[in-house]
Amino acid sequence: MIDEDDGPERGSREDAADDHDTVDDRGAAGVWDAAGVPTPEALAETAEAAVRAAGDYLAERFRDGGTVGEYHTDDVKAEADEASEKLIFERIREEFPGHTLHGEESGRSGDGRVEWIVDPLDGTNNYAIDFPSIATAVAAQVDGETLVAAIYEPLVDDCYVAVRDEGATLNGEPLVVTPRDRPLDRSTISLVVGLPAIRDEDLRAETDAVRRALWGRCKRVLETWSPCVDWGLLARGSIGGVVCAYPDPFEQEAGELLASEAGVVSVSGDGYYAGAVDEATLAALVETLPEQVRESVRE
Repeated sequence: MIDEDDGPERGSREDAADDHDTVDDRGAAGVWDAAGVPTPEALAETAEAAVRAAGDYLAERFRDGGTVGEYHTDDVKAEADEASEKLIFERIREEFPGHTLHGEESGRSGDGRVEWIVDPLDGTNNYAIDFPSIATAVAAQVDGETLVAAIYEPLVDDCYVAVRDEGATLNGEPLVVTPRDRPLDRSTISLVVGLPAIRDEDLRAETDAVRRALWGRCKRVLETWSPCVDWGLLARGSIGGVVCAYPDPFEQEAGELLASEAGVVSVSGDGYYAGAVDEATLAALVETLPEQVRESVRE
């Protein structure tokens, strides 16, 4: 295990490998970089394995009717959330026991340079009513920068992986967003509203104005309540764009990197993110937003 508080000597590749609790021949073969941090490729391999393990579990529970949970007015806590998060944490700890884990269900633990941001069940409300729109997501950050993302939709068996500056893949094949050449009034736009905007009266009114504005210009406004599913649709070019209002980080970190590496163009600011398949669609989408929101993403 790497001691994240070590001084300059941690830069040795050999020292990093020696400190790894489960070191094997990979330690000298490129799993660790010269700064004692796993390479993006090693992080991506673990991220994909983790989301697939959790996703397979969720799919089995879903098909067996194992979607019981605790219901609230604006959220659901399914038993599968915690079990899925545990599976992801176990897979990460097998490879990188010294890393920080930040799960939606259990919060943050650890203080290492590498932090894993985990959404074990994206779309819990869907899962709880047997609506098949769910995903599991992991993002790996190094010193606060997201370098790797993996999103798995187990019910359709689609796995997205993105590595910063190296592109994105879908089921192992290169993924580049393909615009459908549709004007905004013929496009579907996803609206993602995070819990902060649902629970705060003023923010809720603000996002209601965004919703009305989008419906006034777009063919369809999609609200799946499973943002990672929407990120996949955007990365493929199946929808024209995404507007996120005060999004939760557990989906946003992975989704933004996937979109960026697939070639999605975007702007963001003051609680909002807008991304689209091309510059023309993005410009039209931003013009659609209420003035206050429009000005914040342009700053």
